Amino acid sequence: MKRCFLAVCLVLMLVVSSSCAQQVTYEKHQHYFFGTFDTIITLIAYTQNTDDFQSYAKLTESEMYRYHQIFDQYNGYNDVRNLYALNQNAASAPYAVEPELLALLKQIQEWQSLYSTKTNPAMGSVLRLWHNARTAGDYIPDTEALAAAAKHMNFDDVVIDETAGTVYYADPDLRIDLGAVAKGYAAQQVANQLRKAGLDSFILNAGGNVVCGDAPRDGRTQWTVAVEDVDGVTTRLKLGLKNLSIVTSGDYQRYFEVDGKRYHHLIDPATLHPAEYMRAVSIIHPDSGLADFLSTAAFLLPYEESRALIESVSDAEATWLLSDGSEYCTDGFQKLMDLVK
Repeated sequence: MKRCFLAVCLVLMLVVSSSCAQQVTYEKHQHYFFGTFDTIITLIAYTQNTDDFQSYAKLTESEMYRYHQIFDQYNGYNDVRNLYALNQNAASAPYAVEPELLALLKQIQEWQSLYSTKTNPAMGSVLRLWHNARTAGDYIPDTEALAAAAKHMNFDDVVIDETAGTVYYADPDLRIDLGAVAKGYAAQQVANQLRKAGLDSFILNAGGNVVCGDAPRDGRTQWTVAVEDVDGVTTRLKLGLKNLSIVTSGDYQRYFEVDGKRYHHLIDPATLHPAEYMRAVSIIHPDSGLADFLSTAAFLLPYEESRALIESVSDAEATWLLSDGSEYCTDGFQKLMDLVK
């Protein structure tokens, strides 16, 4: 009888010992870099060792840089058929572009048909006038110049041939600007690649466009994400996220002042001037690219229309800070804030 008891104990000890030997531990790592999308990119992740994290960090940096080159409208690169090259060539004949650029243009077409045309990448000619004014900092674009540019911002004039991999501008004066969606879209694509490479527990922050993976491997059930206030320094709110993205559009980062009036970079296609309905909109959605698209559209609409838009989108949540200082949020957004109270 004693032998049987000892044998059972020995088996149990071996099982426990084997279980302990196979227990996996995770370490928290962080990597940040500059030079892509005019912002700081940060990757925080839990991995089993430093070497694994370094491989994910290298993947993140190289892929964000690649997407930056593809969506760059101001610079050309050797052997990259990017947005700059597209704007230079597509008015003459169909131009073959990088597959990632073609995919984003097709995705925007779909999002416009489903949700809103307020986010309009064909406004490049109008946005260039405002970009030049913001760079100079001492004038606003001429009304007649804006009106002339606005005649050339019909996204339907962007002819996409998926089979040939080409894009053609039926309007030779049309120019595309992907600033409203490119960063969020790129962040989502890179996050997808990280998952395919084996990384699950991570948070990727592309200058405020935040993509959260699985929960941190330190016992917490979600990542705590802060949304900055319009002073650009303090925190306005915090919320708990996992497998979700959050993107904010606001008037407080890229702007200039002329004669005491602030002019920000989010231009309403209806007025050709900066929208004045609100100070900031933050959108939560599983897809960072769609969240980026929606944050621009939501910012450019009056609050009632903006809220109706977000509530029409499955899995989307939002918070609004209006120009008069009032704040609103969807019920789902409030629940995510309650997680960190």
